[in-house]
Amino acid sequence: MRCFIVFLVVLGLCSCGNLSKSEFELLSPDEGISLSVGVDAEGIIRYNIHHGDELLVSKAALGIVVDSLDFTQNVMITSASKSSFSEVWEPVWGQFSEIENSYNQLELIVSKEAGQSLKIVFRLFNDGIGFRYELPGEGEAVISQETTQFNMASDNAAWWVAPCWENDEYIYQNTKLSEVTVELRNQSAPEGHASHFACETGFNTPVTMKTPEGTYLSIHEAAIWNYPGSSLCLNPDNLEITVSPAPTENYLAKVELPFHTPWRTITIGERPGDLIESSLILNLNEPLALDDVSFIEPMKYVGIWWEMHVKKSTWEMERSENHGANTANVKRYIDFASENGIRGVLVEGWNQGWDGWMNFNFTTPYPDFDMQELAAYAKAKGVQIIGHHETGGQVVNYMNQMEDAYRYYQENGLSSLKSGYVGSIDGQHHYNQWMVNHYNDAVVTAAEYRLSLNVHEPIKPSGISRTYPNLLSGEGMRGQEFNAWSSGNSLNHHSILPFTRNLAGPMDYTPGIFDLQLLNSVNAAYAQLKTIEERKAYDFKHRVKSTLAHQLALYVVFYSPVQMAADLPENYEGHPAFQFIRDVPVDWADTKVLDAEIGAFCVTARKDKHSDDWFVGGITNEEPRQQHIELTFLEEGASYEATLYADAPDADWDLNPTSYGITSMKVKKGDFIDVEMAGGGGFALSLKRQ
Repeated sequence: MRCFIVFLVVLGLCSCGNLSKSEFELLSPDEGISLSVGVDAEGIIRYNIHHGDELLVSKAALGIVVDSLDFTQNVMITSASKSSFSEVWEPVWGQFSEIENSYNQLELIVSKEAGQSLKIVFRLFNDGIGFRYELPGEGEAVISQETTQFNMASDNAAWWVAPCWENDEYIYQNTKLSEVTVELRNQSAPEGHASHFACETGFNTPVTMKTPEGTYLSIHEAAIWNYPGSSLCLNPDNLEITVSPAPTENYLAKVELPFHTPWRTITIGERPGDLIESSLILNLNEPLALDDVSFIEPMKYVGIWWEMHVKKSTWEMERSENHGANTANVKRYIDFASENGIRGVLVEGWNQGWDGWMNFNFTTPYPDFDMQELAAYAKAKGVQIIGHHETGGQVVNYMNQMEDAYRYYQENGLSSLKSGYVGSIDGQHHYNQWMVNHYNDAVVTAAEYRLSLNVHEPIKPSGISRTYPNLLSGEGMRGQEFNAWSSGNSLNHHSILPFTRNLAGPMDYTPGIFDLQLLNSVNAAYAQLKTIEERKAYDFKHRVKSTLAHQLALYVVFYSPVQMAADLPENYEGHPAFQFIRDVPVDWADTKVLDAEIGAFCVTARKDKHSDDWFVGGITNEEPRQQHIELTFLEEGASYEATLYADAPDADWDLNPTSYGITSMKVKKGDFIDVEMAGGGGFALSLKRQ
């Protein structure tokens, strides 16, 4: 159901003391967040944000330079108006079946002496703020600078990754703002694949913070269209946006007027879970643009992927005896998916071009891969093949083939694909305007061919999936594959991601590894060791740092409408814990974060969109933890069959990660369950209404 109320008040100019010559104020609908904005003595627009009585942002500057017009100083506010809006809308898929979108809005007309003007629009929600620049007129304009600031009023704790215009696959740091250094930036991006840092000290967004008074906030951006993605740079007196430029030009964006920038956003909450439960980023995007969404299908999937990362098989065919994407092997995965109620099978390495990592061809399979036979076989088994398009960073080559490639998938009955952009991008930055336009054009064009996308090495999510929900998910973080061939992900990585990267949008982390010590692949020698002393001395070069129960919990703690059961089928076959992966949905009616501390633990409950069942996942970092779960979210008077998958008493992420137990019980609203989580461990709980 939709409803909305709008009212408009036009304000006169007022003189308001020490911040500005002309100052305006705006309150959130519940009056918990307040904004004040005005012009200081130098003609610079500045704003403050309070959460209750706490000052969060202090005298932060706003400004933009368009053609020869410099709106960063010597400006005046010539008019202002306020309005309010409220609606309830239903996403095609998501963390909630209904989303409330209520805000108060302030529009300021900002002018230069010569009469040129722009508009700055602020929207204040109960859970944060969004603001953007709107440029009037017609014809082409060049935006050469943006000087948006987020000056923090206190020395906040922050969870951050290095400020890079190419990548977000980095290690999270947790420091105070005053403690951020170049050395820590380099520790965040240690493996040689970082390039084009935005600044010496700063962050890519979302960056999440906790104030000394205990307020949580996350800075990001919403609705990135025809404009570069941004990073935040720490300067001595401010935290300022740096937008990814055109590499060979002295500008940020060339646009057609009228035009508006992406929304600059701050999500605000009193507890960590408030950030996850917020829909602010989605609410700042335009409504659904598609007339037909019947082809869009949230799903779980398996695939020919992990076996290449652990070197059981290869992507390329010509120089390999173990090419993974051959017809017989794909059929094996299709059979496994069909037998276990899993809808999708991802196939990587099916097309020509992998051997030289050059000139990928997206309509020509390798000779040992029969697309038509496999598409028909999958259809008969009730399974969808998810095709793969790795560009190798050769985006012009991909753009030249994209429509033919999409048509090829459509003609063969495929409705989902995973794309990839590994490597340098044809002389462009991953996050500049040219690449943003390509990423978004791929989404819009895919919708025309009734295809859904899961984009790896993406531009950061910014909520455009509200408008184009065929953009199902993406990567944009240090994912599971790092555990197969690098030093791996840290024990606190999973308890940071829900409050950072996953706040931007769905996250295809690829959980569900059961062979956690990679004993069936790179660490096979470990299985031959007999004594505990020998095992303690074994040097695991590669492994997954978690328990099995922790891996199950990630299907609930991490949000994505497509979730991979990432391990090899043989590691799942006959395994009792695989039942949770069979059962857990990917599309939700409600989401509640029951308890959390960023970087330490997270416990999340979600209600299935298509039943009355609930699922709970809990994870912890290296610290063992007892979790008390109050089942207050269940329906009054209903009975539920609870099945708990939890770490066994002897579970240990390092030496005994696969030790777990399954317990069943009857529960109802008001009951509680106590769970022991091992270090690096967790639990998964299904609650099926009887």
